Amino acid sequence: MSRLFPRFLGDRVRWGAVLVLFVFVGLIPPLAGLNENLNPDTSSRFQIFLGTSALVLALWAISYNLMLGYTGMVSFAHAAYYGVGAYTVALIFKRYHLPVLVGLGAAPFAAAAVGLVTGLVAQRAVRLYFSLLTLAISQLLFSIVFSWYDFTGGDNGISITLPDQLSDYTTLYYFTAAVVGICLLLMFILVRSPFGAALLSIRENRQRAAAIGINVKVYELAIYTIAALFAGVAGGLFVMYQQQAYPEMLYWTANAQPVVVSLLGGISTFLGPAIGAFIYVVLDNTISKQFPYQFDIILGAIVLAVVLAVPGGVSDAPSVFLRLRERFRRGEEAEKPPAESAGEAIRMFDVRKALASEAIQAEKVHSGKTLLRIEHLSRNFGGLRAVEDVSLEVKEGDRHAIIGPNGAGKSTLFNLITGQLKPSSGKVILDGRDITGRPPHVIAKTGIGRAFQITTIFPKLSVRQNLQYAMLAHAGYTVRPFGIADRIFAGEAQELAEAVGLGMWAGLPAGQLSHGDQRAIEIAISLALGSKLVLLDEPTAGMSAYETDKAMELVRRLATERFLTLLFCEHDMSVVFSTARTVTVMHQGRVLTAGTPEQIRRNPDVQKVYLGELEQEEVGA
Repeated sequence: MSRLFPRFLGDRVRWGAVLVLFVFVGLIPPLAGLNENLNPDTSSRFQIFLGTSALVLALWAISYNLMLGYTGMVSFAHAAYYGVGAYTVALIFKRYHLPVLVGLGAAPFAAAAVGLVTGLVAQRAVRLYFSLLTLAISQLLFSIVFSWYDFTGGDNGISITLPDQLSDYTTLYYFTAAVVGICLLLMFILVRSPFGAALLSIRENRQRAAAIGINVKVYELAIYTIAALFAGVAGGLFVMYQQQAYPEMLYWTANAQPVVVSLLGGISTFLGPAIGAFIYVVLDNTISKQFPYQFDIILGAIVLAVVLAVPGGVSDAPSVFLRLRERFRRGEEAEKPPAESAGEAIRMFDVRKALASEAIQAEKVHSGKTLLRIEHLSRNFGGLRAVEDVSLEVKEGDRHAIIGPNGAGKSTLFNLITGQLKPSSGKVILDGRDITGRPPHVIAKTGIGRAFQITTIFPKLSVRQNLQYAMLAHAGYTVRPFGIADRIFAGEAQELAEAVGLGMWAGLPAGQLSHGDQRAIEIAISLALGSKLVLLDEPTAGMSAYETDKAMELVRRLATERFLTLLFCEHDMSVVFSTARTVTVMHQGRVLTAGTPEQIRRNPDVQKVYLGELEQEEVGA
């Protein structure tokens, strides 16, 4: 029964709002007829027409929110696919004399095909340049439709005639509602699925998503095409109730409508844009009558006020109210997790067992096989040689540190190993497999996990979801467009969270935890990937002395218990000498020397170029 009835008050409020919305949608025609009887000056047909337009706008906006709210992509070409759907219905009816329902069936496929081709072009750019490129695509398609008089009718557009079965406003309304309902159900299944989990990961952090094995470009192209498909359905429904397709549907300014509607209703919830669509239609109908030339200004002010007051949109207002009430009741500190939460894992650390495991593991490393081999690896940036002819080996089960002054090439070397950069020459071989220059998502699946120099997690997702989605990507489940992602690997993710001392806070957004605990999440993500080799890029950067001790104790415990192979770079020599079994020193992009911590500590060349006079005095003492 717990799956049918939400446990938390916030969830109950949201589901109650959804129920009210669906009941309201179903009752629009009867309510319009009742209002006409009470007020003869109003027209029930016009009110049903407005309801139909709100449904179509809701479908269009929610399809856009698949990109904006769920994947973090800002596109200005969505009106183009909306228009392609409308023109598909109109052209099939006008040119080929087929029923409009045939055109409606073809509209999503035509829009998806155009979306796929143009999406391939748009994906050649990222972030702002991606948005500008989509804007250019929208204008290009508008220009073709506007200028091709012989086929599209130019600026006159194309008019259609509905069949007798759909000529009644009420019948057309319920037909539209049924089509919109089916589309929303399909999209809802999609966003809750493992495929939807991959989209949320990309939205939160594209770099981390690639590092857990998600091919970011492919997923972005897929959702871009799927969003275009549903926009095509919305465009086909539009031309049915308007009985006309015209080129202004594709004009670049039309792209603002789904953006405004989504922001007004809320991009953080699935049906937020639908609520925004009904609000938009009501505002358009009421304000335009009183201030026909100031509608855009007034609407902009309303949207701005909503975004500032309720950043999650109108649909998030109940949650904001509940959070404020909870804060008032318990005080500000109630929402903050303890800063040193992962310390519980450290206190449970069995020192005697660890020492025994350390001895066994050290013996295995000494006689073990080579897990990672780097052969003459180089990377040039123009005339700058960031990494030059680097060769080294990392034994299975070893804790191998790479040290060197700033600019020595440590982070560049890590980027070459994990596929963030392609080498100018040389090879990277993991467990006998050549992975040189492979994309990050491919390398992640070969068994390399990484914690970045700047903490890289999925901040708005819970700790448990951070680990679950890594497991989904590693298992290859993220291609599935069905199933409920948050129920898959839930138990395994909880156990892993407890292993790194974060079990009690597994349901909290990861971004709310302390810096040290976020580092623990990064390590746990690597464990979730089943990594053979874990790369830690300055794992204690930005930590206090206590957090540093706590974090490295956790690293040593996990490495011992799970026989992990660690490759890490670090500036704190106390961390290096207390953790590493093997140390490689880099200087000016090259390997200076390698050996045990004690050998490195006493090496005069290392003292000269890296440790400095202070460290020399400490060594002498």
